[in-house]
Amino acid sequence: MEHMNKSLETASSQAEGVSADYTVDRLSNAPPEVAHHILAFLDFRDLIRLGSVSKMCRVFSLSAPSLEVSSSEAGNRRQQLNLLNSIDRYMIHRGDDKIKHFLVDWSFSAGISEEVFRMMTWIRIAVRCNVEVLELRLWAPELNRIESDGTVLELPSCVYCCESLRSLLIKTQTILKAPSVTCSNNLQYLKLTNVRMEDGFGKWISHSCKCIKELLLFDVRVLSFTVESSSLESFSFVSMYNNDLCHIGISGEKLTKIRIEWEFYKTSSGTTRSLNISAPNLKYLKWIGNLLNYQNLGKFMCLEKAHIFLKHKGDDYDFDNAFEVLCSLCRVKVLILSEETTKVLLREGLVHAPLDDITYLSMHIMSLTDDLVPAMVSLLRGMPNLSTLYIKSYPSLHIGKPKACGFKSKYWKSHKLDCVHQLQDVSIALSTGYINNALDLVRYILENASNLKQMIIFYLPRQSYVIGRVNKFKKISSAIVVFKERELNDDGVMGKSYHRVLNRLHWL
Repeated sequence: MEHMNKSLETASSQAEGVSADYTVDRLSNAPPEVAHHILAFLDFRDLIRLGSVSKMCRVFSLSAPSLEVSSSEAGNRRQQLNLLNSIDRYMIHRGDDKIKHFLVDWSFSAGISEEVFRMMTWIRIAVRCNVEVLELRLWAPELNRIESDGTVLELPSCVYCCESLRSLLIKTQTILKAPSVTCSNNLQYLKLTNVRMEDGFGKWISHSCKCIKELLLFDVRVLSFTVESSSLESFSFVSMYNNDLCHIGISGEKLTKIRIEWEFYKTSSGTTRSLNISAPNLKYLKWIGNLLNYQNLGKFMCLEKAHIFLKHKGDDYDFDNAFEVLCSLCRVKVLILSEETTKVLLREGLVHAPLDDITYLSMHIMSLTDDLVPAMVSLLRGMPNLSTLYIKSYPSLHIGKPKACGFKSKYWKSHKLDCVHQLQDVSIALSTGYINNALDLVRYILENASNLKQMIIFYLPRQSYVIGRVNKFKKISSAIVVFKERELNDDGVMGKSYHRVLNRLHWL
């Protein structure tokens, strides 16, 4: 900043000596913060061009707090080389003026080694300029060649020790070498996408990132990842169809939000996978993917919302630990389950699940089939304080006509569910099959839910007849029953209008 102030004083004094008929550009007279805000909308080439307008514009150009360099600004190889040279000159002449955000969006060409060397030089200069946000989006067209000659992406060690750096975002399909340094930093936000990550990253985060609050890992390739942090508040791990990953471990006293999306194809019987979570103050949990061989979640005593969509592939896994998963959610208030998750819990005979604190239950199903109804009863029996019930279906035109439904309203009455007397808000989306099961549930609720305030029924085209049937049901309360038609396209996918309505009505 001192460098910039001196440059501004020099440029201003020179501007005072110009002849009266010389028109000074408006940008030169603008305050630095206004000029920098305008410059933030320019790409790098325009930023360089602006520097040649006047000495004051050059000062503003070289002190711009936000820089974005992209190989897309160049066409052929020669233009890319010219762009590389321009960036080199700019970074060298920049001085020490602070960089708040530095983005490098680069597609490597044939001279990858040379380009990587230049890029690392830019990054070192950005660190010298006290960069706060460093974002790297790197892509190489021939990754196999990179691996075969031993080339990996190794960031300068100064990045991992940079005291000014607050956010680090890396998206690349190359191998990202774990930092060898253990010096502390002030990093608060770390996001890695598509990288093939060395196992040492978890250790570096645990030992060096004492201020980190948010950690996001998307489609990373790693065998095992474990992190222990006393500052971490949010953790996201999304790895779809990664057969290499075997273990995830996350531990933190301040963790309030965890998102795990971990799905994989069928593998050999000798492969074991596990998930360990130690987060006593967790408030939000989202877990989508396969049921694992081992999962240790502990007790979430502060949990407010849980989104659990687990599935299994054939008989690959034993379900002895399914009960432990549900017990970990004993204090949750909002629970969202998939159809398959509910059936897995029923398979374990979880009739007396300790879910007394749940006030909101959302079930995402294809249709209310005969094998799902007993599972619903098992869950509802353990939720005496339930006030909101939401059944969301994903119907398909390819579902065959079901056999005669085996569950009438008498079946529901026979179980004497305590929660029915606490229900206040109910929404049910009818599917293309097993509609009688759904209508029997509607009838049971209307006839027994004395505190019910509103029921919303979503029906498909050609199901308008349900309006007349439901209106004939007796109601024990003065609840309002609302009917809404939803769209179904040729592929059996719900229209956008249906999802917009649901998003307004419910906390998803």
